[in-house]
Amino acid sequence: MTLQINTRVDSITWPLNQNLTNQEIISQLELTVTENGQLISNDNLSINKKAVNRSEAGVYPIIITAIGSNNEYATKKIQAWVTDKNNVSSNDRPPVRPTPAPQYKTPAQTPSPKKKSKKKGVYIVLGVLVLLIAIIFGISACQAHNDTVQNEQAQSNALNNTNSKLDNLSEQNKQLMQQNKELQNAINNYKQDQNTEELQNQLDQIKNENQQLKNNAANNQALQNQIDQLGSTIDQIKQNPNQADSLLNQMKNNQNEFMQNLNATFQKLVSDFQQLIGK
Repeated sequence: MTLQINTRVDSITWPLNQNLTNQEIISQLELTVTENGQLISNDNLSINKKAVNRSEAGVYPIIITAIGSNNEYATKKIQAWVTDKNNVSSNDRPPVRPTPAPQYKTPAQTPSPKKKSKKKGVYIVLGVLVLLIAIIFGISACQAHNDTVQNEQAQSNALNNTNSKLDNLSEQNKQLMQQNKELQNAINNYKQDQNTEELQNQLDQIKNENQQLKNNAANNQALQNQIDQLGSTIDQIKQNPNQADSLLNQMKNNQNEFMQNLNATFQKLVSDFQQLIGK
């Protein structure tokens, strides 16, 4: 199986002090996921934006992880350019020159109360401007902090969602192994007492559990294949109880290979993901 993350570009533009949703990032990248050359859904994408500092211009890494139908995974690292698009350079503004005041030669004289009052008014205006600037910067800093907290929470939710999917897959595998064990016990009991009716009842019960597990694993094709194999083996044993051992061994060989590949995939996913985020 070949799982691949495809993007038209390897970087995105991130507006300063703003948040980007996963869908906005996917749209900028024109991102698609293919498996064996065929487009698949982006539902199992995880986008790690934790390293992006939206309150400071710069270049930051974003890590994208996709999980395929057979638990195969792919990762891709892109760059986020945090920049202020609305910042206009002062060189682009025409200079404003004050109109020179008329020059008069007058004898030195003591400033009038009117001039003192005017200078005091200028100081008051400047003080108000400084206060307004301080308030604006304070609000911006508070907003940036809130955005950072929200972004970290969103990343945490995304990681928790991915972990939840892996936990569900692990739990469903445990249930499948338990059904295998129940099938083995039913066959061992039949070999001792040759009670065909009791064997049929036990096989029917395991088949019902098998169908419920299949319904719960509807989003994982690889696991469904293993569940279908168990169900098919149960049907064959019901028809030919004397061939139960050979049918069960054949199924176990296939499932052991599947579990080994699944475990290797999980271990490599954890190792590569930790390396990409610098842990």
